[in-house]
Amino acid sequence: MPRPDLHFLVCTNDRGEGAERPCCARSAALETYRRLKDAVRAAGLRETVLATRTGCLRRCSHGPTVVVWPANRWYARVSADDVEDLLDAERAGRELERLRMPEGPWE
Repeated sequence: MPRPDLHFLVCTNDRGEGAERPCCARSAALETYRRLKDAVRAAGLRETVLATRTGCLRRCSHGPTVVVWPANRWYARVSADDVEDLLDAERAGRELERLRMPEGPWE
C-alpha cells in the first residue's frame, strides 16, 4: 500500500456523561467519521486517502473537529452532511472555507 496523499483526523473524544465542557463526541463526531470512511470507500480512494479517529484535538467547543494532513488544515463543526464537500475540496487541494476553524484559544 502506498503512502496516503491525504489523512483526515477526526476527533471523536468523549468526556463522558456529566462533563461540563463540550466534546466532539456529543456533536455527532462518530457519525461524521463513519460517513467519511464510507465516502472514501465509495469513491475507491482507500489507497490514497486515510481517515482516522483521534482523541482530543483541543478545539472542543468547535466540534466535530477535523484536521487534514499534509496541508495542516483545521475544520470546525464538520457534520456528516459536510463530508462529501470536504473530501472533494481537499482532493482538489483547496480549503473548504465555510468550515475553516476560527482563530481562538486552545482548550
